[in-house]
Amino acid sequence: MKNSNTNLQSGKIPPQDIEIEKAVLGSLMIEPDSIHKIGGLISKESFYLDSHRKIFDAIKRLEITSKPIDLMTVTRSLKEIGSLEEVGGAIYVTELTSRIATAAHIEHHAMIIQQLFIQREMIKISTETISEAYEEGSDIEDLLNSVKRKISALEDSSLGSNTGMFQSDVFQKMIIEVETDCQEHAKGKQPGITTGIIELNNATGGWRNGNFVIIASRPAVGKTSLALHFAKKAAESGKWVNFYSLEMSAPDLLRIMVSGESGIRRTIIRDGLLIDKDWATINALSPNFERLPIKWIDNPGLTANIIKSNTIRNRKAGRCDMIIIDYLQLIKPFDKRAIREQQISEISRTLKEISLAENIPVICLSQLNREAGKERPALHHLRESGAIEQDADIVIFPWKYDNDYILSIAKNRRGKVCDIKIFPNAEMTSFNDFPLNEEITDKF
Repeated sequence: MKNSNTNLQSGKIPPQDIEIEKAVLGSLMIEPDSIHKIGGLISKESFYLDSHRKIFDAIKRLEITSKPIDLMTVTRSLKEIGSLEEVGGAIYVTELTSRIATAAHIEHHAMIIQQLFIQREMIKISTETISEAYEEGSDIEDLLNSVKRKISALEDSSLGSNTGMFQSDVFQKMIIEVETDCQEHAKGKQPGITTGIIELNNATGGWRNGNFVIIASRPAVGKTSLALHFAKKAAESGKWVNFYSLEMSAPDLLRIMVSGESGIRRTIIRDGLLIDKDWATINALSPNFERLPIKWIDNPGLTANIIKSNTIRNRKAGRCDMIIIDYLQLIKPFDKRAIREQQISEISRTLKEISLAENIPVICLSQLNREAGKERPALHHLRESGAIEQDADIVIFPWKYDNDYILSIAKNRRGKVCDIKIFPNAEMTSFNDFPLNEEITDKF
């Protein structure tokens, strides 16, 4: 019988276990209901032998058409499509059931088959990558994206092994999370990562793990300065912040942060107009300021997958509790040939996956379209893709009305939708709760 991997590497046989494959196929025919136990664990591609793929495919077709699954129906199905002799004939199919007494271990066996399939696919991807890397004139970016696409597809195939959690397990997990939040509250701490703004903490519960947050505005409204405020307040609470800047250098961003912390005007720091008193102020705040747990990544060529890889590494090193990205539309697309809406959708979805997979808040700045400059910002003003609105757990629009600076929470899956008036300084390098934070009136 032919196997599904004819290219052997270094004389080695690809990872496989023919006996386990036989056991799974035999189990499916002696206990038809067992197909439901492994439906999300394996597919026909998971099998090493082509013949086993064909037999499994015949079993799946019977399941889909709600027909009985047993030795006779599987044999007949293979015969009808002309594949019976290709798999070894009726004798081979019969042999699969002859040595199986029970399907009790079918889930464990199916997981072994899937693991071996993933190992074979990794070998295949590596081989193809080596071949492509040797080609003269290969575009390194295309090569990297090709590898990432293949790895991403392989990750997706492995997700089927998660067939769900029991109600009791989820309930216990929820109780533990609520107890943790109560303990934090009892200590006078914000359960989520603090935003540094009391009213915003009350509305959102702070930046919570697994949340994808969009902060969107038109240019010159101060969203970068606001993001720096969030980064500083999170770091001051002891959380590691990874700040990705695709527009400004890290030293330039730190100038804004130093201005807000020191009270020295941003333009004075920018233009080198510091006097001795200013230097004394900066020197006084330096010891604590330098130790803030923030990592700066100011590479303008970042892709969402690079951010994902960095996050995994920094999480393992214990140096990433929250991500801030400035800003979404500057992230390089996964597929340069796709239309812009598809590119933004792919980026948005990847950032959402990072927040869920790594269980951290991901805050991403975004642009609004031109119409937002003429009226109150709304969700339909999010630029270039409706996927941003769909993927986000929280959407906040910073905007100005007359002399007021408003944070408009337009979407909030874990809290209320509302407007919050806050107080920025003249150059918008620091932000605070508005004195006696009065209600926002209907004039907005």
